[in-house]
Amino acid sequence: MAGAEHGRRRVATLGRGVATTRALVAAAVMATRLVVSTEVSSFLFGVDATAASGFGSRVLVACCVTLIVVGVILLLRRRWDRRSLAGIGLTGLRADASGFALGLGTLVAAGLAMLLALEVTGVVSLIALDPARLLAFPATNTVIALLLEAVPEELAIRGYALTNLRDAFPPAPAALLNIATFLVVPILAITLQGALAAARGTGDEVLLAPAGEDPIVYYTMLTAFGYLLICARDATASATVWTSIGAHLGWLTMNRLVLGGDSVQFEMDDLGMLLFFAGYATVSVIAFSWLRRRHSAAR
Repeated sequence: MAGAEHGRRRVATLGRGVATTRALVAAAVMATRLVVSTEVSSFLFGVDATAASGFGSRVLVACCVTLIVVGVILLLRRRWDRRSLAGIGLTGLRADASGFALGLGTLVAAGLAMLLALEVTGVVSLIALDPARLLAFPATNTVIALLLEAVPEELAIRGYALTNLRDAFPPAPAALLNIATFLVVPILAITLQGALAAARGTGDEVLLAPAGEDPIVYYTMLTAFGYLLICARDATASATVWTSIGAHLGWLTMNRLVLGGDSVQFEMDDLGMLLFFAGYATVSVIAFSWLRRRHSAAR
């Protein structure tokens, strides 16, 4: 009996070890994606992927990133896991499309509602609006944000990594480990970028977060964002990862709209900015959590 119990513990530990390893591999794939996109864009255009000198050049880099990351994740799922793609949230065109619309719509609606509330209360003021640029912004931002960030990142972290963690851990530990996996991505990317800089003999500064970011604020925001995206993954009956992709796109869209200053300019202090980000993230989490409970009750 003791031997059988020991065997069960060994199997459970091995299963969790494999799941954790797979999650870290997904994080490594994403970190490599960040570095490769920067290196390739720098080599081709002399700038990083987010500031390339034209829409076409940015799309080129973004397409390469998506093809590589998506290809690797699908290969890992079919050849390493030997399981179906539906398990990582690719649940079919109809469910994926409705999930994407839900994720995007929830974040954009929450962001606009929070901006309106802060405008009415005088915390935020709209000081400039360029209608032509505002109309062009969604098209250009959507293509780049989807290909360079939302699709590869969500498929790897909230798709592949989260599914494997949930196969081995209870829901709460799996969620915590998935958020930890999300936080590992920039750390690995910064480490790899630093190693490349050292090999070239350029840049000896040790960074804890991306340049210009306060580490505490950056990783706190990333933790909250990671939890929001996990909630989005569970917001539909099919648990399609495209809800997370839509939510990720919505988050990037609202943030760049408010902070970018090209088409719309807002006047807000640090308190206003905190209230905006915390407010619309909280509203989105509440909405996704309510939908998750609703589907759980139905099942």
